[in-house]
Amino acid sequence: MYKFAPACEKEQIVFGAARPGYTDKNVQDWIEFMKHQNIKRVCCLLDEQQLASYSNLLNTYKQEFGNQLVCWAAIADFHLSDLENLIHKILPFLIEADKENEKVVVHCSGGIGRTGHVLAAWLVSVRGLSNQAAINAVKRTGRNPYEAAIAAIFIGRNPLKVVKELNVLLNDCRLAVDKIF
Repeated sequence: MYKFAPACEKEQIVFGAARPGYTDKNVQDWIEFMKHQNIKRVCCLLDEQQLASYSNLLNTYKQEFGNQLVCWAAIADFHLSDLENLIHKILPFLIEADKENEKVVVHCSGGIGRTGHVLAAWLVSVRGLSNQAAINAVKRTGRNPYEAAIAAIFIGRNPLKVVKELNVLLNDCRLAVDKIF
């Protein structure tokens, strides 16, 4: 349900999922499902335009999980995160969850592309996997970190350039986390 799965087969802390439906009941059902999975934190990757479809999704998350246990790090659909967003917001939030042994769910809309490359960044920078091993591990759980590359052609970008950008992003995350943490 909700494409809920760990970042990789053996991951115990960081999970990925699709967003809840738009009604208040859909949101409450999603939250209850996550709580039944023992999720304590939420990292939402939806952008402002996507959040506008909800009555107040981020505040609902904060009421249900706690103000400090919700991270909003907007990433445009079919795009990669920028490095700053990953190393200053998302990865520190996930690292804190790991230190506190609190399960965290990362979600975008479909739970495939944005969630997929964020989970790959987690596996590379914190769990020590190579870029390709992390990408393959995430793909085995039903996500696709290459979604931005696949969609690139439809917005006039070179898909191979986006694949290269993903590899650079993962490498930069690894280096940044080694320095910062």
